Amino acid sequence: MEFCESYSRHFVRQGMNGVTHARHYLSGLLGKQRRKNIETIENDVAGSDYQGMEQFVSSSPWSHEAVMEQVASEADRLIGDEESAGFYIDESSFVKKGKASVGVQRQWCGRLGKLENCQVGVFACLGAGERYAITDYRLYLPEQWAEDARRCDKAKIPEEHREYRPKWKLALEMVFSARRRGMRFGFVGCDSLYGSNALFLNALEDAGELFMADVDKSKQVWLEEPLIQSPTSCGTERAKQGRPRKHPRLDAANEAGRIRVGELAARLRDDDFRELAFRQGSKGKVCGRFWMGEVWHWERGESRARRRRLLVRKDADGSMKYSLTNLPEGKQLVEYARAQGQRYWIEHAFHEAKSQLGMAQYQVRVWRGWHHHMALVCMAQLFVETHKKAVSEEAPLLTARDITELLAYYLPRRDRTEVEVHEQIRKRHEKRRADIERREQHLTGLP
Repeated sequence: MEFCESYSRHFVRQGMNGVTHARHYLSGLLGKQRRKNIETIENDVAGSDYQGMEQFVSSSPWSHEAVMEQVASEADRLIGDEESAGFYIDESSFVKKGKASVGVQRQWCGRLGKLENCQVGVFACLGAGERYAITDYRLYLPEQWAEDARRCDKAKIPEEHREYRPKWKLALEMVFSARRRGMRFGFVGCDSLYGSNALFLNALEDAGELFMADVDKSKQVWLEEPLIQSPTSCGTERAKQGRPRKHPRLDAANEAGRIRVGELAARLRDDDFRELAFRQGSKGKVCGRFWMGEVWHWERGESRARRRRLLVRKDADGSMKYSLTNLPEGKQLVEYARAQGQRYWIEHAFHEAKSQLGMAQYQVRVWRGWHHHMALVCMAQLFVETHKKAVSEEAPLLTARDITELLAYYLPRRDRTEVEVHEQIRKRHEKRRADIERREQHLTGLP
């Protein structure tokens, strides 16, 4: 694969040449197999070797950061735009059994909508229109993991990463990293998990970033700028009462009121909304009814109130979406609507990567293995987007599934003999037996 060859320098390290394994693994991710783990890739891709690919993904010393630098650079050339492109932040969860896989614990699983034993990654996606590519990611390490040195040793987590960092800080790192790489985008987009976090939005704004951030209906905003009393004035007032205050608070003369965004939207009349087409869907343009108004955002402890705009969308099924933005005034309402609607594409990128490119079907437990697998998935997705754009005039409706079907014809696939089928079954049974024995040994020591 010519695409893989352009990355070959990253897979030759310390006397190790993993180019062939990288090509086989990518071929498997771009194949038609329903599941795309190392075992099924070996069964599918001609010339591939299970043990070699397992070592290549789990423990080879190649740098996923270097691979992602190239992925981000090529994605920027394909998609980047200083005004229309967005840099979207979202997380994705991966259901896992047991306790050994790096970062796994019982935590919120967005995929299932409940608490579940899973790993969680925070991802960044560059998108413009219908073009998108995942360009960065961070594995979320829960506090219990960061505090357990023995567990971190078993998962081979590098010392510099054995520190708990909340998800919003991981997201902020990726935004700043993208800017250092010179990536071009006009704003940051995120869902309500990040948009409802004032620390995250304020840090973006203080760094000069624009954003379109979804918020939960319970998010409170001020209808006018609240009057804030500074710590200095608070201290003067309380000088005779004891230790002065350290943080700002509402002034006693403040008359501005605040309200939940869901309640604010409920007060709007139907004729307050405008119907607009805000993105392209699989069956044509997707429309919604929109309203935008000025609000202020301030939470206890913040030094000042921030002027924001609230964008409300009412969909045909009656559901509502709320977003806070600091995008500049002077744009048409449809431009704000499109910026809000484009976050759909990172969700679509996850769906495509999981359903077509094996994103959630890895067989690795350690830190390096997880990051290596995700880098190869991002390469596969960029390959798909590159070829979709290359033939967009002749085949504008081409999908990732179409490309995997074409590659199943053009790339060499393994034609197994009867002996090979039996041998693969035997190896699979040996692996299962070893897993059962390990499990029984573990249970023997339990009361």
